Amino acid sequence: MSTSFTFPAIRARMGSNDYFQVAISARDLASVAIPVSELSEWRQWSISERFQRELAMRRIQEELIPYLVRSADRFFGSLIVLVYEPEEFSFEPLAELTSGLGAAYRAFSERVGFLTVSGGQLVALDGQHRLVALREIVGGRAEVDGPYSNEIADDEVCVVFVRHEVLEKTRRIFNKVNQHARPTSKSDNIITSEDDGYAIVARWLVDTDPPLGLSEPKPPLGLLHPTTGEPLVEWRSTSLSQNSEALTTLSAVYQSTEVILDAHNLRDFGEKDRVTRPPNALLEQAYGWCVEWWSAVLQGVDALARAAAHPYVIPDLRRGRSSSALLMRPIMHVSVFHGLAHARSAGVPLLEAVKRLNQIDWSADAEHWRDVIVRSNGAMMAKSNSIELAGRLIGYLVAGPAMSPQATDRLRMAFAESKGWDPTGSESMPALPTPVSSAL
Repeated sequence: MSTSFTFPAIRARMGSNDYFQVAISARDLASVAIPVSELSEWRQWSISERFQRELAMRRIQEELIPYLVRSADRFFGSLIVLVYEPEEFSFEPLAELTSGLGAAYRAFSERVGFLTVSGGQLVALDGQHRLVALREIVGGRAEVDGPYSNEIADDEVCVVFVRHEVLEKTRRIFNKVNQHARPTSKSDNIITSEDDGYAIVARWLVDTDPPLGLSEPKPPLGLLHPTTGEPLVEWRSTSLSQNSEALTTLSAVYQSTEVILDAHNLRDFGEKDRVTRPPNALLEQAYGWCVEWWSAVLQGVDALARAAAHPYVIPDLRRGRSSSALLMRPIMHVSVFHGLAHARSAGVPLLEAVKRLNQIDWSADAEHWRDVIVRSNGAMMAKSNSIELAGRLIGYLVAGPAMSPQATDRLRMAFAESKGWDPTGSESMPALPTPVSSAL
């Protein structure tokens, strides 16, 4: 950086580090700062000297840039920029430019002033992906466009400047900043997102009142424990203990929302796909569909209806040998909705499909679940392919002959493979269980 820049700044100190907080336009930041991989010394440094990670351009193009150019409420936290080997790095406090101030103002004016930087390099120590996203937009190289593309250059970004002293100290700062930056949990994201359509609808389903000022339909999962007053949907964790009296988790509700909306051909409803909040009319329609499905399940599946009415029985219903054990597991709730979606696509009406769920053996030691969604030790198999396979099996158990021969054959092969069957061996292929619909 050969040009000299002066920024209004606040000076502060933490430990042995002086740092300076500045508000700078995205245009100016993009013109003066670089990611560390563009530092000329970067390629010559050893692994131990490289104090940053390589850029993930896919994340920049598919997540950060769309968020910026399509969101009126876009916002970033502070970037930490390393001032590397400058010719000048000086701070002039207001106290040196004014006189006659009161004591309180004098103390403040020692910390507020102007930071001048010239020469050297301004290197993104933390926030290099945000920097490059801004630079791509300002430079007209972004692969996606949006209604706010032309406004980004004038956005003001908060930057913390730290002077580079030695590599060891710089690496330590980078490591601690990233090591102690706790990412938000899946539950946190569902609770707080105002742009993820699935999250918004999932929250509405567990609220106590209908959304958007509506009087109906009522949220089917806005249930409270009659003794503790706690919600019956666990929102702090993505799993339930054996003795929990919660009915399901917010994470499972979120995943069920994805399944239900997909069954109604409403896809790409999440924040990564749309970036900004879906319109209220579409959210209301999505909410209505999810209310219909969840209400049908909570009212039509006997074990779930009993659990919702009397939460204190849930731990007993969840125990492995109980005929309804798996119906008390959030993972299986997601599979149930997958199954209902398969049955629905095969022509079985939703309420009829729900009614048939009562005829399935939901005990954890039932052979048809073994190695499909339950391990030999009784633990649930939480990977998406296991959840989806269990859903396909539920759809088959419910729909039976209504499923296409092609879908049945694919399920038969996947089911056999989950049981460890080797098609090149001499053992016969494990048979699918008998659909409950055939007994109706």
